[in-house]
Amino acid sequence: ATANSLAGALNGARQLECTINGIGERAGNASLEEVCMSLALKGETKFEGGPGSGKLYTAINPVHITPTSKMVSEYTGMPCQPHKAIV
Repeated sequence: ATANSLAGALNGARQLECTINGIGERAGNASLEEVCMSLALKGETKFEGGPGSGKLYTAINPVHITPTSKMVSEYTGMPCQPHKAIV
């Protein structure tokens, strides 16, 4: 789903539907943490992004992913999946 979401955005999609902690991934939504880190780590070279450039970028600061994941887990009562690659 992450690759499809990024490909869709590269081809004109204006918003991506994402999940956090895997809640909603079975519905085909991409993982927010994976999309965010893909753009943070490869954004400038693979997606040529940046504010005002018309290219892909995100204003999400990756340091906030883990605290947000913990908050979602606490509020929902659902622990984060042990096999999640990022969090």
